[in-house]
Amino acid sequence: MSSNTTVATVDARPYFEQVLSYAVNQRVIDDERLAAIGREGAKGIVQLAGFFGTANLRPELEAARTRLVTLVSLALESASGGKVAAAADQLRQKTLLALSKAGADALRALLKLPEDLILEPPAAVSQIEKQMLSLWTLDEPMTHARYQEEMQRREGILAQHELSYWLAGKLGVSRKDLQMNEPCEAVINSALLVFFVDKKPGKLFSTGQFMELHALACKKRKRDFPALDEWAEEAPAAIRGVLGDARENFLGKLLPTLKQHPAADFIPKEEVGPLSGYFFFNTCGLDELTHHDKETEDAWRKITGGKGEHPDVMCTVLLMVATGLEPGPTLRKKDAIGVWEGFRSSGFDEAAVSRFIQQVVPFQYQADVRHLWSEDLGPDARMHLNDADEHDVLAYLHETCRATYKLR
Repeated sequence: MSSNTTVATVDARPYFEQVLSYAVNQRVIDDERLAAIGREGAKGIVQLAGFFGTANLRPELEAARTRLVTLVSLALESASGGKVAAAADQLRQKTLLALSKAGADALRALLKLPEDLILEPPAAVSQIEKQMLSLWTLDEPMTHARYQEEMQRREGILAQHELSYWLAGKLGVSRKDLQMNEPCEAVINSALLVFFVDKKPGKLFSTGQFMELHALACKKRKRDFPALDEWAEEAPAAIRGVLGDARENFLGKLLPTLKQHPAADFIPKEEVGPLSGYFFFNTCGLDELTHHDKETEDAWRKITGGKGEHPDVMCTVLLMVATGLEPGPTLRKKDAIGVWEGFRSSGFDEAAVSRFIQQVVPFQYQADVRHLWSEDLGPDARMHLNDADEHDVLAYLHETCRATYKLR
């Protein structure tokens, strides 16, 4: 072996065993205390075996020994910050039963923190406590390093929960109203959208109100949250950091996404889309939403003659809207000529098509209709309507739309 080679050794023993060995070798504990530790350990093993199973079975007692070592190790390393000398002094002063309880209490404190970013009613810790304590003391023994990592992760999640509740509370929504398996991100995004658009924000929005907020957010040039800037000083210290991060995320990521996609893409549908979970929609506005949806459905049904799901009817309506004609479910010859002349005169009115899709087409169809226009019908129609031959144009419209005229 080269003289320059360094051999690194890692003590893989549980922390309790490392501390006990150190304490004996350094005479931090005397023979009397060592004997007491033996008695305390035996008693603690029996108690843990009884709590998790049966104290009379050898496998349960062996498992309980592992559990005791795990709990005491966690308590010693937490109290000493990983300094063996300080941990040895703890072992001299405190009983194994007290240290075991301290380790269990640390795990219970961890269990009280939220595990994920979903807002839901507080779980009864007792229902899962025994199961998780069993897991963390035997099957997946909780080391101090892992405990710190998990505690830091859950405290970060707690801050996101509290930020969600605080922002929504400023807009009149209670904790109870949010604890319905709502994602923190959706609630935070919705609140920040209101604060970004409204100078005097009052409430969270329903689906119908979102359409207007989306349009205003896309037009706004200033990157500020006027009312929130005033209220942020009142925010609890624990959430100020995550509030700043959320604002940066809104401006840097969410706002560009809002500008790239129509409002309908963010509204929940039966078939979940890639953008449907970005916002929380307040169900308190359900009456307004139902009324809006009914009006939209009625207008769409009237324009399409109840056949709005048919592609040829959709094409008929869109081409008429795009060229300034009154939309209807069928295309007469004079309508076809009107579409052709309107296009040759001024092209397609893209703004009119966009307004029509947003204001008249029902939410559940908007994404499909928008895709039909931008990716299929629009480009294809531009090419064919540029033709100077009337017969060819009428033939194209006859094939594409629901035409009532006959070709010669």
